Amino acid sequence: MRAFVFTLAVGVLSALSAVASEPLIFHTAHFDDDTVVNLGLVSNHATDQAGYDYDVLISLSQGHASGSAYIDPGKHRAFVKCSDPAKVSVRGIDYPVRTSDAGGDDWKDDLWRAVCMAPVS
Repeated sequence: MRAFVFTLAVGVLSALSAVASEPLIFHTAHFDDDTVVNLGLVSNHATDQAGYDYDVLISLSQGHASGSAYIDPGKHRAFVKCSDPAKVSVRGIDYPVRTSDAGGDDWKDDLWRAVCMAPVS
């Protein structure tokens, strides 16, 4: 019985670890040629970078209706400021964020929502 409980616990922890390593998809773009690009939030933590609240890493994956897929092996860094003026910085360029819209068109707005408006439990 003890071995069964131990095996079950290891399985649950492994499953939780696998789920935790999956990026949170915060933006999906659909293109006319049936290409779909997903941007995922890989990591998100408070930053010491002046003028920003969070340091994040973003993943990129691309799929096509034909079944072909590409997962970018790199992780792309960005900084996010939640308070006014809300912004996302990529490669040293600040992009203002529309905080009042529902989102969906601009990936930077969607990234801000995923980081700054995440549900609190």
